[in-house]
Amino acid sequence: MTIAEQKAEIRKKLRSMRREQDRYAATEASDLICKRVMALDEYKNAGVILAYMAARGEVDVGELVRDAVSSGKKAAFPLCIENGGLKLLIPESLDSFTVGAYGILEPDPDKSTEISPKELDLIIVPAVAYTECCARLGQGGGYYDRLLAKTDACSVGVGFDFQLLPSLPTESHDRPLDYVVLLSNVFKHAE
Repeated sequence: MTIAEQKAEIRKKLRSMRREQDRYAATEASDLICKRVMALDEYKNAGVILAYMAARGEVDVGELVRDAVSSGKKAAFPLCIENGGLKLLIPESLDSFTVGAYGILEPDPDKSTEISPKELDLIIVPAVAYTECCARLGQGGGYYDRLLAKTDACSVGVGFDFQLLPSLPTESHDRPLDYVVLLSNVFKHAE
């Protein structure tokens, strides 16, 4: 089986598990995962964070975004653009979103300010699966791998406990994260 086939099989299984989880339990777990991220010094010291709007059973980072904004941080969100890129936008308000690529809520460019990857202090990275060594398996588009190559911001993956796997098939372009934050544990990438 090729690496691409292995990744596809893992994605299929874990996406199904995300969709099947109890919504109340997922919401409760998401809030606790956000609290774990907010306890990190890298979060406390960040001035600009990149978050995301949860879709299809992902960890909902809404509580983290609300905390960031209320404590004076800037919260940016990704906008998928052609050629597999991400535009980073800080919306005027949390009401400045439209349904974009892949059915995901994205900031409205007309009601947002664009920033560069270099301006980010912390990136909250969604994924399908993680390992204790902070490897991640994303959705398959490579958007975050390309973004992480352009910034020195601290990267934090968030996930439910079932998303932690003993190992993942990886390729040279797959970038490890600085942290993986789950409900039951926090893992830091060894330098």
